[in-house]
Amino acid sequence: MPAFIFDIDDTLYDRLTPFRLAYEEQYGACRDENEMRVLFHAFIRRGNQVFEDAMAGQISMEEMYIFRFRQAAADFGQTVSRQEALDFQTAYQWQQNHIQLSPALEKLLALCREQGAFLGVITNGPSLHQRDKCRALGLSRWIGEEHILASGDIGINKPDPGIFREAMLRWQLDPETTWYAGDSYDHDIRGAAGAGWHTIWLDRSGKNEQKKPPADFRVNSEEELCACIASLLEECP
Repeated sequence: MPAFIFDIDDTLYDRLTPFRLAYEEQYGACRDENEMRVLFHAFIRRGNQVFEDAMAGQISMEEMYIFRFRQAAADFGQTVSRQEALDFQTAYQWQQNHIQLSPALEKLLALCREQGAFLGVITNGPSLHQRDKCRALGLSRWIGEEHILASGDIGINKPDPGIFREAMLRWQLDPETTWYAGDSYDHDIRGAAGAGWHTIWLDRSGKNEQKKPPADFRVNSEEELCACIASLLEECP
């Protein structure tokens, strides 16, 4: 049977939702949906600029949280104090601790387990923070704690294929029958492919940019992701 390993952020839930709720809690509903999405992407981009430094201990996680929100706000002409940035992070983390799986993903994970497929998670970020998200999503119904691997557990971040190889060793996976699903081409697809895994790219942008090497499958929505994996299950003997 195949193994399906998932990214968390923007794969098993949409990070824009807790971001928007935290922002509106702090500032009110002062931006439309498109503006909020652009601000959110700036927030992610700014965070990625210092993520490696934070994970390596060169700056604190608190400094990373402050930097990404202040700089994203500055990109849109909004001045934010350090304390405001920390207050936002508190609200954002609270919202992340109350995220939920969609009914479609719940049904998919249940189907995978019923069919005997191996399920796991590989995610970038501090171990405790990422595991809190897994608990909020209720993943323990289908995925054991021992089958969750965060970059903070081993000091190797996606897209380094090393984190995927570590998972292969821990979980005794066969790359020929292992699939990784994630939203980031650079972090998820390139990294998993580098370890010899099959890949499913959840490209939420819908821009259909050409990437090399291409993912085995490219889908643009959660519904398409579920249909893709269900189809792969049907092909199994």
